Amino acid sequence: MKSERLAAAFLVALLAPGCVSSMWERTEKISSNGALGRLYVPKLYAPLRPGSIYPDRRTPVPAKGRPAVIVVCPAAGKCPKKEILGPLAERGIVVLMFEGGLKEPPRGDLLRIRPEAAGAPQGLLLVEPTTDFLRGCMGAETAPNVIAILRGRALESTAFPSPSSPSRQIFGSLPRRVLLAALHGSEANTSSDGVIEKLYAPDAAGHLPREAYRDVAEWLAGELGAR
Repeated sequence: MKSERLAAAFLVALLAPGCVSSMWERTEKISSNGALGRLYVPKLYAPLRPGSIYPDRRTPVPAKGRPAVIVVCPAAGKCPKKEILGPLAERGIVVLMFEGGLKEPPRGDLLRIRPEAAGAPQGLLLVEPTTDFLRGCMGAETAPNVIAILRGRALESTAFPSPSSPSRQIFGSLPRRVLLAALHGSEANTSSDGVIEKLYAPDAAGHLPREAYRDVAEWLAGELGAR
């Protein structure tokens, strides 16, 4: 009986959140303009056979030159960290997450100088950004050309001006590919070239469903060429 209790306790310990095998090889802190973020480096494996899409779990390989995404959560409010990180890890994407938000757009060299992401395309994922912060990101010359936005409410109509609008200047001179994921009822203006809008029914708590986060990860992986 005693041995059975010991075995059960050991099983519970194995299943505890801190003991479950992480999808990340390691994490570390990185700062940007005084704000602290956390870098997540995914666990990667060699293919099971040459050219195979299936990984050989017995042969880990280091993450080098991988596509990367900078995630900026709101300064106040919920940061759906678990829903965002899981799907991105599954696609082998390096992630730099700012859970407490940023006052200024992230620096463009934050990940480009890192060996884990050097030379690879980079995207930006904004969670509930204010219109001013979004404009700053879209107008920055160093901002990635691929930007995904997760929102539970409509954007102001000026957030995505038409190409002929005088406010087109907020986009800068570089073309952007933008995915906007929002709840049903959004009245966001998506008339700009390169903007894709996907609407979702809310979950039981009234938030974006888990499906939205997986779709965003799939879209980012496709745009960034993550394999």
